[in-house]
Amino acid sequence: MLRFFKVFVILLLIVVGLAAVLFIASVEDKPLVVSASATQVDDADSVKELIEQIQQSVKDRTLDQQIPLSENQLNSLVGFLQRAKEQFQGQVNITPVASSISASYQLPRNPIGRYINFSALILPGTGLQLSEVRLGSIVLPGKETLATLVWLADGWTDSTIASQFVQQIDSIRMFQGSMVIAMRPLDAFLRNLKDLKRDISVDTDLSLATAHYLRFLANLDVGKRPSSQSLARYIQPLFVEAMSRSAADTAGEENEAAIMAIATYAGHHRFANFVGNVQPQPKRIAAPRIMPTLMGRSDLSQHFIFSAAIKVLSEQGLTAAIGEFKELMDRGEGGSGYSFIDLAADHAGVNFAQVATDEKRAFALQRLLAASSSESPFFPDTAGLPENLNKAAFTERFKQVDSPEYKTLLAEIDRRIGLLPVSQLTQTQ
Repeated sequence: MLRFFKVFVILLLIVVGLAAVLFIASVEDKPLVVSASATQVDDADSVKELIEQIQQSVKDRTLDQQIPLSENQLNSLVGFLQRAKEQFQGQVNITPVASSISASYQLPRNPIGRYINFSALILPGTGLQLSEVRLGSIVLPGKETLATLVWLADGWTDSTIASQFVQQIDSIRMFQGSMVIAMRPLDAFLRNLKDLKRDISVDTDLSLATAHYLRFLANLDVGKRPSSQSLARYIQPLFVEAMSRSAADTAGEENEAAIMAIATYAGHHRFANFVGNVQPQPKRIAAPRIMPTLMGRSDLSQHFIFSAAIKVLSEQGLTAAIGEFKELMDRGEGGSGYSFIDLAADHAGVNFAQVATDEKRAFALQRLLAASSSESPFFPDTAGLPENLNKAAFTERFKQVDSPEYKTLLAEIDRRIGLLPVSQLTQTQ
């Protein structure tokens, strides 16, 4: 037994030592990439074409697919990540010879270095071919690195889903500033992915509580009415129920489940994918007869609900970036235009979820919402906020995101949200 323990300790020290060496070798003093996210996301409207193409590929899942990707589209997505996580910077370059993906991540101050730099070189041809992968000063062979990543992903999911995904790529053709990925039919892969999700899903405290609140919402009379109703008329009874189930230290957890339930019920039923099997009846989706509204608009209710749910599932920066990026996509032809009112609904949803899940204010929020069926405690005044701006009108007035004019208007939105009763809650209330 003593000998086994010694061997185990030695192996552990070797693994830790190798990990430390790899980390030190991957950290550098200067970033590999310096890019401006405001410039990158200026082409966000082009991403709508990519999303539509992917949706069509899923619809035509039994057919071979040709998916075009442009450098501008990919860099817009990279810019979105940068706005979600300011420590990250990235860049994609596509040429007929090869395409490169480069990224830098800024670390907290330390004596080793400030940046983890990464780059990968993808070659055109049959399948997915990595020529070279760099992590700081470490150079790794592309083929072996890809095989290792696939093996790790398959092992982590106890499946062959990563291997199947790589095998879906038939070929990649590259041009100056664009590429075309030829994909084999997606039907079998998507079915296997669905089976994997079902196999790894387990009941958690969040899923069980969400299921309870979803049943509660499905039984409310307000959701059965033939006319649209304010979201506040759902939120009031929902948080009365949450308050009745909360102990002194569980209000935040109950509020989290309540938000996921209303997101599944009055936002989109696919939010259930993040928490488990929560629908009250098998093969039947719980939803109101008519979707709820905020300020008489169902789109604002959707913005608010989606942002609140995404905040529960992620960091605040990601939620804000998603809302902003969606508005930037809407500036293009066929879109509804950039709307600062929509953006205010996004920010209000983030703020709502942030307060609701803060244990110091969670119970106070329940009491506030339980006492009123009005929107005013949680939704801001949007008077004077511009909307329906196409790309030309947006550029003329604000130049680009992060301009002084743009930041001033965002600050005004956040000022209005800061005046809301939910924002004024304290631990003692």
